[in-house]
Amino acid sequence: MGKIWKTYKSSFLLLASMIIGGIVGMFWGEGAEILQPVADTFLNLLYCCVVPLIFCSLTSAIAKMDDLSKLKKIMGYFLAGTFITGIIACLFMMIPAVILDPGKGVVLDMSKDVTNASGSLNVLGMFTVGDFPKLFSKANLMALIVFTVIFSIAVIMAGEKGKPIVRAMDSLTAVIVNVINIVMKLAPLGLGCYFAILIGKYGNEVIGPLSKGIILYLFVVLAYFVVSQTVMAYLGAGMEGVRAWWKGAAAPTLTALGTCSSAASLPINLLHAKQIGIPDDVADLAVPLGANLHKDGACIIQILKISLLCTAFGINYATPRNLIMSIVVAVIASIVMGGIPAGGYVAEIFIVSVFGFPTVSIPIMVLIGTITDAPATAINVTGDTGLAMIIARLVHGKDWLKQAEGKRMAAAMEAA
Repeated sequence: MGKIWKTYKSSFLLLASMIIGGIVGMFWGEGAEILQPVADTFLNLLYCCVVPLIFCSLTSAIAKMDDLSKLKKIMGYFLAGTFITGIIACLFMMIPAVILDPGKGVVLDMSKDVTNASGSLNVLGMFTVGDFPKLFSKANLMALIVFTVIFSIAVIMAGEKGKPIVRAMDSLTAVIVNVINIVMKLAPLGLGCYFAILIGKYGNEVIGPLSKGIILYLFVVLAYFVVSQTVMAYLGAGMEGVRAWWKGAAAPTLTALGTCSSAASLPINLLHAKQIGIPDDVADLAVPLGANLHKDGACIIQILKISLLCTAFGINYATPRNLIMSIVVAVIASIVMGGIPAGGYVAEIFIVSVFGFPTVSIPIMVLIGTITDAPATAINVTGDTGLAMIIARLVHGKDWLKQAEGKRMAAAMEAA
C-alpha cells in the first residue's frame, strides 16, 4: 500500500479534490461561482506555461532531426490518425444513438437565445497571425506551431550557428517543466473549485429533459476512453505500452475534466508523454498539434447533438445520408472549431446548415456542448498521447519503448 500511495499520491489527491468539489457544488448550487477567482488563478498559471513550452520543446525536437523526412512522416501519420480515430469515435456514439434514440420523448425549450451567434469558416486563418506578438497567445496555438516548425527548420539550415539555439531551447524546456511541476502543487485546490462550479451551475440540467441523452453519452465516453486509450497504447508498444500509458493517465485526465480546456491540459499531457518515454521528436509535435486538431471527444458530442435534434424535429436520423453526413460534419467541425479565428458557433452553424434545423436550436446545442464538455475534453486530451505512441512505433520501430527505458536506466546510472 505504501508503494501504491507513493506512486499515485498526486492522482489520489486530484481525484479526492474533484469528488469533494462536486459534492460542494451539488449542495451549494450556483453560489459555488464565488470560488471562480481561486480556480482561475490555477488555470491562468497553467495557461502561462503553454506558449513557452510549445515553442521551446518543439524547436528543440525538430532542430535535432538529421533528416527532415521524419518530420513529414510524423505529420502524415498524425493527420491520418486524426481522421481515422475521429470516424471511430463518431461510430461509438452513432450506434447506441440509433438503437436507443436518446431524443425520444424529449421536449426542448426553444425560447433561449445566445448572443453573438456567429462563426467564421476562415480555416486558413488558423495557421497564421497578422502580427508577431499575437503568436505568443493561447488563442493562436496553431499559428504558433506553424511558425515554430518554420523557425526550427531555419535553425537546422543555420548549421553550427544554430547549435547554441538548440542547447538554449533544451535548457529552457527543462526549466519550464519544473515551472509546471510547481504550478501543479495548486492542482487539488484549483480543480476542486472548478468542479464545484461546474456541478453547481449545470447539475440541474443533467437531470432535466436532456438526462437520457446525457446519461447515454457518459456511458459512451467512458467506454470509448477505456477502449480507445488501451487499444492505441497496445498498438503503439504492446502490453508494456498499456501499462506505461495508464500509470500516468490520472493527472492529464483529471486536469482536462476539471478545466474543460485542452490548452490548459497541454503542459500536463506533454509531461505524461515524456513519462511514458515517447521520443521528443514525436511527442513535442503530435501532442501540441493534437490539442488543436485531434478531438475525438468533440466528434462524440457532435453526433449526440445531431441525433437528439433530429428526433426533436421529426427527422429520421437513421438514414444513410444523415448518418454519413453526421460523421463528415462531426469530424470536420471537431478539427476546425477550436482553431479558427472568430470561430464562435461554427460547429452549431455547420450542423444547422447541413441538417436544416431552425436557428433557435443553436442555444440547445450550446447547452448540450457545455454540459458534455468536461468528459469530451478528457477524451480529446488523453487521445493525443495514445496517437503519439502509435506514431512513435511507425517512425521509430516497435522497440521504441524499450529503447526509451534503456536511456532512462543509463541516465539514472550516470547520475548515481
